[in-house]
Amino acid sequence: MTNTFFEEMKEAGYAYQEAKDKRLETRTELVKADKWDEVRAFDEKEKAEHPFPFTKGAMKALQAYRNTTQRGCDSFGVDDLPWPDDTKDFVETLRKAGITSIVVTDESTGLMDGIYDLTACGCTMGTLKTVTRADDFRFGSREPETKRGIEFKIN
Repeated sequence: MTNTFFEEMKEAGYAYQEAKDKRLETRTELVKADKWDEVRAFDEKEKAEHPFPFTKGAMKALQAYRNTTQRGCDSFGVDDLPWPDDTKDFVETLRKAGITSIVVTDESTGLMDGIYDLTACGCTMGTLKTVTRADDFRFGSREPETKRGIEFKIN
């Protein structure tokens, strides 16, 4: 499963980090020279002029995509739902990526809140569904791992 939107998002993240690493070389030199006022000014400028390009919710969607592709899942699996404040951006990112359904396999104590948050963002809870992870084997087994979940339609 390759998704152009998520692949472009991933590349943009790599480019951001590469540019940031270059800029941080300047900061390192300032630290070595004990120019602390300039370090503080650098940090303020960095924060103001070079914010991270994605929200936490968008990053959670990207991580779910990466997990899905790396594990060879047969459905778009989400084993870690975002925090309530990040759910809207998470769902909007899935929509932008053209994802029409996800299977939530999250087993956390906040699962019920996550279900309510998804529905508040316009998602529809569907049926129970199992995700098979073809490239993710359970310890001591050669069989693909399966995870029980709940399918949500991204409306």
